Amino acid sequence: MRKPNVFILLLGFIIYGWIEFETLLFVGNIIGGLLSFLGLFLTAFIGIFLIRLLSKKVFSTWQSEYQLKPFGLSRFAEGVSILFGGILLIIPGYFTDLIGIICMVPILRIYIGSIIIANFADHRFFTNLRKKHGDDFHYTDDTGKNTRNIIIDGDYKEK
Repeated sequence: MRKPNVFILLLGFIIYGWIEFETLLFVGNIIGGLLSFLGLFLTAFIGIFLIRLLSKKVFSTWQSEYQLKPFGLSRFAEGVSILFGGILLIIPGYFTDLIGIICMVPILRIYIGSIIIANFADHRFFTNLRKKHGDDFHYTDDTGKNTRNIIIDGDYKEK
């Protein structure tokens, strides 16, 4: 797993704070200070509501699909995207709300969740999850072949 550079993290937090402050000023100039302040609370409540609503839907889909056949990581990625988007909606700020709403878009959920999982794939939790449930996740393509048996050979270089 890569070690984060402290300077890059500090710079990221500074840029994030600046973007949030500027969007709050922009929205405040358009709709007024009180309404923009109340809007932060409204989006937090919407985020909590969406997490509860969509997570129930995803978990019921997981249960129904798992009874028929083991499901792939795409459903897991969808759940991760919903959780990440809901957390971003709860965090105060209009920029994080925009990213949270993008994470909730049904067409983009699997793609965003896959990116999140790929970034944390080397983390100890996901490594232990793969070791423990590695045989549970497989996918059979349209020809009926189990893709677990397909070997892709390649080289990689660690920087």
